[in-house]
Amino acid sequence: MAFLDAPLCMTMKARRTDLFNLFLSIGILFFLAFILTFVFFKLDLTEEKRHTLTEPTKEMLGSLEDKVFVRCYLTGEFPAGFKRLEQNIKERLDEFRDYSSSQIEYEFIDPYSSGDKKTIEETENALYEKGLRFTRLSYEENGAQQSKLIWPGAIIEYRGKEYPVQFFKSDMPEPSDEMINSSVNSLEFELASNLRKALRKDKPAVAIIQGHGELLPIEMADYLNGLEQNYAIDIVTIDERINALSDKVESLPQRKNLYDAIIIAKPDSAFSDKDRVIIDQYIMNGGKVLWMVDPVLTDLDSLRAQQQTMGVSNEMGLYEMLFEYGARINRNIVIDFQAAPIAFDAGPMGNQRNIQMFSWYYSPLLFPPANAHPIVANLDPIKYEFASSIDTVNSSPLVKKIPILRSSELSKALKTPVRINTSVVELGMDYFKQGAMPNQIMALMMEGQFNSAFKDQLPLAIRQDPVIAYKESSVPTAMMVIADGDVVRNAVMETPQGPVPQALGFDRYAKRVIYDNKEFLLNSMNYLLDDKALISVRSRTIKLRKLDDSVVAANRSRIQVENAALPIFVLLIIGGIQVYIRKKKWTKK
Repeated sequence: MAFLDAPLCMTMKARRTDLFNLFLSIGILFFLAFILTFVFFKLDLTEEKRHTLTEPTKEMLGSLEDKVFVRCYLTGEFPAGFKRLEQNIKERLDEFRDYSSSQIEYEFIDPYSSGDKKTIEETENALYEKGLRFTRLSYEENGAQQSKLIWPGAIIEYRGKEYPVQFFKSDMPEPSDEMINSSVNSLEFELASNLRKALRKDKPAVAIIQGHGELLPIEMADYLNGLEQNYAIDIVTIDERINALSDKVESLPQRKNLYDAIIIAKPDSAFSDKDRVIIDQYIMNGGKVLWMVDPVLTDLDSLRAQQQTMGVSNEMGLYEMLFEYGARINRNIVIDFQAAPIAFDAGPMGNQRNIQMFSWYYSPLLFPPANAHPIVANLDPIKYEFASSIDTVNSSPLVKKIPILRSSELSKALKTPVRINTSVVELGMDYFKQGAMPNQIMALMMEGQFNSAFKDQLPLAIRQDPVIAYKESSVPTAMMVIADGDVVRNAVMETPQGPVPQALGFDRYAKRVIYDNKEFLLNSMNYLLDDKALISVRSRTIKLRKLDDSVVAANRSRIQVENAALPIFVLLIIGGIQVYIRKKKWTKK
């Protein structure tokens, strides 16, 4: 009898062992899950680290002292592309919450969930007043064309103040996957930059220099509006006033700058000696400068009326200064086969005008290289207009010179005086191949310690004047030199209500913004003012890996079978193997 009970006892013992192991495994899993609730970690296996925040953003989130509340209004019933954007916003906000130790809370609100017309109208007006903008979406559903408004934005609330965030900035009714992917790319930047606004106590001050024929504020209004998001803007006319850009503090031997950076945009008249000395000493005391100058003057009215004009040297008195700092701006006009389009009348076509598109070689399109500097990384082309080239000179070991943008392989330089003629559009590629001057520098960043441009020119009495507090060399600083003043210029439309500035980079033929001039100049200012956190976030990209529609259509049946039947077949094989093993192990011999 004992002999017969032995297998039964062994079976019961094995079952008890299996149950013990099962409960032990479950207990270990629950214990690990409990421990992991106190530890945050993530494995990001994507190539571009799409699920990982940049280090500057992590540092900012870790420094939050109070709660931040985010109300997002992109939710509801709409096409898959925007649902993907909504899901990515949620994932980003979850990351922000994790890295901020739960200092960030959020909710998603559907502005149209109430169904009440009056309530919806009040909500729309409130969102618009707070700075959010809607997108009118057109899509097809059940064979019928549908249209609705969506609000792809959010409101960040911090310490009683609200900051609007716009995730999707195109107003096209049928946004493409590329546009939505661009919005996904910029999610971290939009959230982080607006959160920085909320945390920043004092904005760096930027002065727009006037008084030498520079662009008027309305002519670069779009860029200035972008700057005002992070910087305090002031319009300054130097007018030979020594205290225009800096002030003398009695307790300090040197002068103290009033502005963190200045912008000189497209001057067309000479700077006086005093103005140049004031700018030079501003630089010596650590001031940053964004130079956007036109070395060649062109008469566009004459070009429109007579199809030709002359380009002559624009003598501003700045070339010698920039030469001393390390940059020589050439008095030439760069023409490039890689150029923006222009519409011209190509001759009679019956009783109709024959308007055709040509390449306007006087407007080079500059594409960031593969190993681009963070200022221009991942940007669309930047459009120049009657621009010149830059050479590096005075190779001082204390000054680092970084070419930011270059012309294409098929570019040439026409020295002044130069005849500018609309017939240039008739030139072909062969013209640019002969005597080409490839990869000319069109934007140059210089950083380091500069020597004063007036080191050997000023009288001893001025150099020793304690009020002037002259300095022969600068503290570490930086400047960006762009040999084109129109790079920052936006078109201005005349309306019955007055002049209205258009978006910088807007193309009248495409009827939308296609050039990244604004982003390029915003990044330049961020870099000059050491706001590299904004650049590191802005310059990241997430690739859109789209399926090949033709391949999908040609292999539709095979793909359906593989995705539907193959997983079931694999599970059946694994299940059969497990049954066979168990049967072999436990069947009595």
